[in-house]
Amino acid sequence: MPETFVSVVIPVYNVRDYITECLVSVSEQTYTRNVECLIVDDCGKDDSILLAQAFIDKYEGEIDFRIVQHERNRGLSAARNTGIGNARGTYVLFVDSDDTIMPDCLFHLMNVAQRYPIAEIVAAGAKTNWKGFEKQFTMEKPFPDFADNPQWIARTMLMRGGKNGIPVTAWNRLVKKDFLLEHKLLFREGILHEDELWNFMLAQEVKHIAFCKHGTYFYRIRPQSIMTGFRDKDAHALACLPVWKEMLEHFTPDLEKEQTHSLWQCINDVSPNCRDHIVRKEVFGILTQLVRKGFWPTSFLIGTYLLPFVFYVKFIRKLVAKASRISVSHISPIQNR
Repeated sequence: MPETFVSVVIPVYNVRDYITECLVSVSEQTYTRNVECLIVDDCGKDDSILLAQAFIDKYEGEIDFRIVQHERNRGLSAARNTGIGNARGTYVLFVDSDDTIMPDCLFHLMNVAQRYPIAEIVAAGAKTNWKGFEKQFTMEKPFPDFADNPQWIARTMLMRGGKNGIPVTAWNRLVKKDFLLEHKLLFREGILHEDELWNFMLAQEVKHIAFCKHGTYFYRIRPQSIMTGFRDKDAHALACLPVWKEMLEHFTPDLEKEQTHSLWQCINDVSPNCRDHIVRKEVFGILTQLVRKGFWPTSFLIGTYLLPFVFYVKFIRKLVAKASRISVSHISPIQNR
């Protein structure tokens, strides 16, 4: 098997308006040597996969386009896992079916991968139609070309974007397939925010990473997408609870500060103004554990409320009461003289 073989994995589900454009962007790559494109049919209700097949039938280039079918709809995580299981490449590149890649995407990514063959991941920049978030996905940051400090890599991945962090996405990264399989870094099926959990677990295993400073991907935000389609904040938070709990279970002593930050940002991004009693109770339990680890949710104090004000006051009172009990328990009794 060629050492520089790339498997582009594209899960497909109800994207008839975008799938052809996505596949065209793959077919127009300037780097086509030893490239395959796996289109994973996740049994949508529209004619997306028929459009994909029609595109393949007309395509005459070097890239090996293949359709891998699910017997039933299993979700994005399962589709990506199916892609990994069927990939023949040394590297896997995930592309969402409503996005596109730049013509020189594979050229730039493989150029970096060949320069740093020990790197398990090659991360690149992206552009988006999401106004205000353009800088979130750029690689015009103080990143080195290559890093082999696991602590620095983990911290950078757990920063979740921002000025000094890597965006929390599965797409637009070259990842070594054998590395994913060796460390059992598949996507958890049946959950939302699978990228969050996957990135959280990935950060604990990556030992070498390389950076491609070019923008190689176009991330499209559309109203019908999984993440933007949620209108019920409580339902959204409730669906994310399993991810948050699992992240908490996998904290490690050497990265606890960064992991706490990452988990808090997940909660804060998804769950503002939650009203449901069950959601509030579950989130309170997670926050209490974060406080025990030395984290204080300061954003509460500056107006970014995760919970209703009344619940927040109760939360603070409970924390103060616990702190008082701890302080009293550490006071030595006065000795009789």
